Amino acid sequence: MDYIKVCEHLLKKYRERRNHLEETLATGGVSDYAHYQRLVGEVTGLRICEQEIIDLRKNMEEADD
Repeated sequence: MDYIKVCEHLLKKYRERRNHLEETLATGGVSDYAHYQRLVGEVTGLRICEQEIIDLRKNMEEADD
């Protein structure tokens, strides 16, 4: 069951970072287009990572049953 704690910890950290980045984007906190592109890319990457962790956790829980 330790994998659940690891998954939850990673999801929490990724979501905190994603929320911070999305807030920066929403409030106009980007300095130029290159900065905007970097932030959007990071948000996209975090969303992909979150989904992979969710899928992995689901598969591991099903394997435990």
